[in-house]
Amino acid sequence: MAEDDVSEFAPAAPPGNQAGFSRFRAVLALLTIVGLSVGGWLFKDWEPQLLPIRVIEVKGELHHYSSELLQKTLTARLHGGLLTVNLLDLKAAAEDLSWVGRASLRRIWPDRLQVEVEEYRPLARWNQDSLVTAAGIVFKQGTGIAPDGLALLEGDEKRASEVVARYQAWREMLRPIDHAIAVLSVDSRGDWQVELAKGTRLRLGTDTVEERFARFVASAPQLEAAGHPLRVDLRYRNGFAVKWAPNIEPAISTPNKNRLPQSGNRG
Repeated sequence: MAEDDVSEFAPAAPPGNQAGFSRFRAVLALLTIVGLSVGGWLFKDWEPQLLPIRVIEVKGELHHYSSELLQKTLTARLHGGLLTVNLLDLKAAAEDLSWVGRASLRRIWPDRLQVEVEEYRPLARWNQDSLVTAAGIVFKQGTGIAPDGLALLEGDEKRASEVVARYQAWREMLRPIDHAIAVLSVDSRGDWQVELAKGTRLRLGTDTVEERFARFVASAPQLEAAGHPLRVDLRYRNGFAVKWAPNIEPAISTPNKNRLPQSGNRG
């Protein structure tokens, strides 16, 4: 009689036991989630007491905002301990201060927050209530104190970089003839004007303004030898017109020496 083939097999779990095991796993997963949630909540609640931030250290050269003011600003926005504090929120709070250009923060174990700050350095005043950097960045003056003697630049903020670049170039051109720019402005039509610190106003128009400004610089010594020009209109292709200060007779011949021409080839 031939022997029957025998195959090994694992007995199947009774249907009742399999269902119970599935329920057990579901309950275990639920308890795990609840435990993690409760643990996270307890950690968030207790972490500021276990790892409090006791020191806010400010690095960087601050001229217009003291370290104390910056520390107070960050303390007012400080929520959480060393591990849970929101550094991005504090960075935004620091950079909301009008003179602060950039801020970075990092945690220092066990209880210190280090803040590094770079302030904007104003090159000139901008319009009525702002300042502008050498890179053409416009920012509000706020409670900061601007240095004395800054020139006033005026124009649409979109043209700030262009205005700043011309101001810096023209300022250097004026140094050898002992002049300085008090006001430099460009209006919505692109019409450029310059008011010098000694009271002379230059009308440059909208075209070839670089060439026209250079023409004034070359002629300034001769003009000043003749008298005090109040207004110089350089919007002429082959010359300029001068309005002189009252009671001063110029010693050189200029077109319409007492008033600006009302017509001509200008731009």
